Amino acid sequence: MNHRLPTLDAAAIEAAAAHLATVRPAYASILGFYGPVYAAQLESAAETSPAEIDIDDSLLRMKSKAGFALIEPADFPIDMPAARRLLIKICRIAAASSEDIAHTAQALFEAMQSDRVADDCFAEALSENGGVPSLAGQLGVPADMLGLLFYLAVKPSVEKGARQLADRPAAHLEAPNDCPVCGRPPVIGELDHDGKQWLHCGLCWHRWPVARLTCPFCDNRDSGSLAYAFSESEPEYRVNLCDRCRRYVKVVEQVASLHLDMLAAEKGYRRIDD
Repeated sequence: MNHRLPTLDAAAIEAAAAHLATVRPAYASILGFYGPVYAAQLESAAETSPAEIDIDDSLLRMKSKAGFALIEPADFPIDMPAARRLLIKICRIAAASSEDIAHTAQALFEAMQSDRVADDCFAEALSENGGVPSLAGQLGVPADMLGLLFYLAVKPSVEKGARQLADRPAAHLEAPNDCPVCGRPPVIGELDHDGKQWLHCGLCWHRWPVARLTCPFCDNRDSGSLAYAFSESEPEYRVNLCDRCRRYVKVVEQVASLHLDMLAAEKGYRRIDD
């Protein structure tokens, strides 16, 4: 079963961002940030080689069958030289943007130039809170924004680590509600050309198949309390809603569907990762 995502190149990302900015002018600013960042991540991925994950097959098999995540997020090996190079690029992109993160990016860039950023900060950004509070305090910037910058820099390493584990024969990746690789909740759903539904991890971006009539947060399978909503102008995009836990997950491309977040929020639902 193919759990891999299609490979895109920087030109395709640039073209997609330009198109979305044209049809949705309100997103032009955020696309002006994330488009170049994603292109930089793709370029970095080609030179990113994290260490092999050393987990015995018997332990991997036991974790899989018991429904446990295969690895703790902070344990993903990180190619530090590649991550540091990428972080500098991302800081430059963010500092030049009009987004709120610009000040944090400039402060982090200056800290890196003066060699004040420890390797531990990169793994710390993968922890449950996703922030880097110690460094944030030193720099006087928000820990969550700082954590986002570090996460964007380690993402190529994390994705390659997730693929290492997903490709191991001992890993029986069933369809739990959370990511079977790292245990984090899904951030988005996808319907493929055959009508099969997939979930995408918000951390390692592993994708795994799930039943369509299931809430990925509380495992509710009662069709009477499951529904979906969509924008009439784009009926192919939707949010799957659960009346039992009042959570939702988008089944659509992430950046192009911010209006669906607002639609579900107006109905009193929260995102799966809130």
